[in-house]
Amino acid sequence: MSSEAYVDANPVVRECYERLGCLLEEGDDAFVGRGPALLQAAIRDPAFFDGVATDPAPPGSYTRRRVVGDPGRHVVRFMEWPPGFSLLPHEHHGRPCFEVLVEGLLAVVDMRADPVSDGLYELTPLGTTVARPGDAAVVDPRVNGVHAVYSPVRSRSLHVYPSDEAHAYGYCLVEDGSDRYSRERFDLRREPRE
Repeated sequence: MSSEAYVDANPVVRECYERLGCLLEEGDDAFVGRGPALLQAAIRDPAFFDGVATDPAPPGSYTRRRVVGDPGRHVVRFMEWPPGFSLLPHEHHGRPCFEVLVEGLLAVVDMRADPVSDGLYELTPLGTTVARPGDAAVVDPRVNGVHAVYSPVRSRSLHVYPSDEAHAYGYCLVEDGSDRYSRERFDLRREPRE
């Protein structure tokens, strides 16, 4: 995993980033309650995307590139999802996050993980948010601790996380025909130095 260079964001991105930071200081309710609308308004300004890009997603994988994120603070990432891609059920350290779809179509499936035995879990779907361009999807562990993402078509989305973690926890289907999952730590992809 390579380390990232921190570069200056354009003024529209920087202003949105600082306002998101103020919401985080107010707490998670403010962050997920007002943050998506703030980002949705910011991306309506064409200047938001000056110098903002993501890498093309190869088949069977996705890409994630930092748009803005100061060390030790929240981060905004631009992601691209290939057609037919499913991201395994996962969680983000018990913190909320949200995404705004820029292009394509994404389905975010909220789930509950119930322990059943010796580190195994059953996942219960709670609901699905289908996001179209301009729509937001919120992941709030107080409501839905685990979620999966599916992209039926090539899609691009902006994700806002309260911290820039290098790993997450995913739920991998155990290959014994039981519909049970093991919870496993996995490293998140980091982009090369910019």
